[in-house]
Amino acid sequence: MLGPDPNRELLKDSARLAVFLQECLSLGSLRGFRHFETFVRGREELVLFVSSKDHKSVFSTLMPLPILESHYTGNQVSKWKLPELISPMDKDLRLEKDRTVFLIAGYAKYRCPYVWLRSHHEQLIQPDHLEDDNPLQLSKTTEWKNNNVSLWEILSEILSMTIRPDNPFELDFGYIDALPLEEAVLLTGGLIVFLENIWVQADPTITFVDKESLIKSNCPLVYDDIKVLQSKHLDNMYEYSIKVKRDGSH
Repeated sequence: MLGPDPNRELLKDSARLAVFLQECLSLGSLRGFRHFETFVRGREELVLFVSSKDHKSVFSTLMPLPILESHYTGNQVSKWKLPELISPMDKDLRLEKDRTVFLIAGYAKYRCPYVWLRSHHEQLIQPDHLEDDNPLQLSKTTEWKNNNVSLWEILSEILSMTIRPDNPFELDFGYIDALPLEEAVLLTGGLIVFLENIWVQADPTITFVDKESLIKSNCPLVYDDIKVLQSKHLDNMYEYSIKVKRDGSH
């Protein structure tokens, strides 16, 4: 017996890592979460900004200026913050004051995802480890090597050890409602897919998913936000179809 083929094992891990990186890319295109924001930095890196409880969302849009100007007047466009196209370097991330920054990466050379802290080292890292740049020892990244672990599970662990929200994936519907209609249509559809995956994959005992777990809390559950999103998505689609017909008739 020659033992297991190392190339087959590598292919297995590479395929799983490719799925994880696709999850990072998909999440990086979403906005509207109350407790965090994400930014895709290269094909293997996702930057995670965890907001403090008093942090206010900025009504930004992913749509470029020329597209916005083709649909809206100058006064309407001015109320939205346009996307920043510059990819932040680690030295820039360390300057963050209001948000704690993490780097989630799925480097091919490691064959598994890891998470690094990129700001607030003095507050969150023991003094004798401040000069180390080792990945954080998270239970979910460790578990990933032997079991299927989704990106949302890693995010949930990160938020649970920092700001500890009742529901890490709670949405800011004020932010979503303030977006251009064209972007709101795409965003509500994408958020539905993301939250439905959590609802399907999560263990029923997880408090922010289980319909009965937070009955005494004012925090909406993933299940609740899915229902609101579905209604908003249908309304947005209807409004968008009317707008297209109206604009096409001019």
